[in-house]
Amino acid sequence: MTHISSKRLKKGVATELADEFITFLTAAQTRRDARALANELLSQTERVMLVKRLAIVVLLVRGYSFTQIADTLGVTRQTIVRVWRSTKDGHYDKIAAYARKYTAHFKHQTAIYTFINALHIVAPPRLGKGRWRSLGSLAE
Repeated sequence: MTHISSKRLKKGVATELADEFITFLTAAQTRRDARALANELLSQTERVMLVKRLAIVVLLVRGYSFTQIADTLGVTRQTIVRVWRSTKDGHYDKIAAYARKYTAHFKHQTAIYTFINALHIVAPPRLGKGRWRSLGSLAE
């Protein structure tokens, strides 16, 4: 589980650190560099959490149902509703715009299937009988 300190930072310090974080992320020249930075800065749990949140926004923008998203990503309906409400409140406007622009090539279900399958490498599905069935229904 991700550890969050109970001690709060002063607003100015938090802003400065957040800016420094962005500077580090934007310093990556290649996808390989970006991956190395993410792996060094974020724990596996943090990466999975961020990837799932990003995937929820992308899949909502692409018109997938809450059920499809929940089955595919192994997240609860409440999580999807929370992210959906945040998108409606404008909290993910930039991500939604990127999703519309950079996932426009997902014209066919097979491309989305490949994208979702790639997500499963980072974020394993829930355990249990028939856990891959939802992916088969997406490819049809």
